[in-house]
Amino acid sequence: MELETKIPYSKKVHVGKSKIHGLGILAKKDLKKGETAFIIKGKRITWEVKDEKGALYGEHWIGIAKNTWIDPRGYGRYLNHSSKPTCGIRGEVTVCALRDIKEGDEVCIDYAITEDQPLWWMHDFSQKGKKGIVRSVQFLTKEKFEKYLPFVPRYFQKVYRQHHSIV
Repeated sequence: MELETKIPYSKKVHVGKSKIHGLGILAKKDLKKGETAFIIKGKRITWEVKDEKGALYGEHWIGIAKNTWIDPRGYGRYLNHSSKPTCGIRGEVTVCALRDIKEGDEVCIDYAITEDQPLWWMHDFSQKGKKGIVRSVQFLTKEKFEKYLPFVPRYFQKVYRQHHSIV
């Protein structure tokens, strides 16, 4: 498969057909809660959002800080969104299991944990038969935010807490 020549080898994950969207990242073996699935690699991009069009730019970008994203290559390019994610992000780029993941399950995150722009949104088709909207981290419910911890990047934890006046 041509794809595999562009993606480094991993004992833990591989790119395959996704039940969520097109191609995705699948577990090659069982992963324990907290275990690293892979590291997001790619070019850092600085981008200042001024309007909704700008907020929606960079379809595959993964936010890591204020006005800073990674344009991922390798596994990060196939990291799909789910409103019931199996993973979160430790630090800025380490994708870790939120719960135990079985071999063959998709490695996915809630994109809200990598977005701080209130103007950003996307359609959520991750749950069969349901259509919703995903918005930035400030719009997560308290229950979801706490469930995702500690695997929400620190910058986005700060944004959430400031928005909700939590010290």
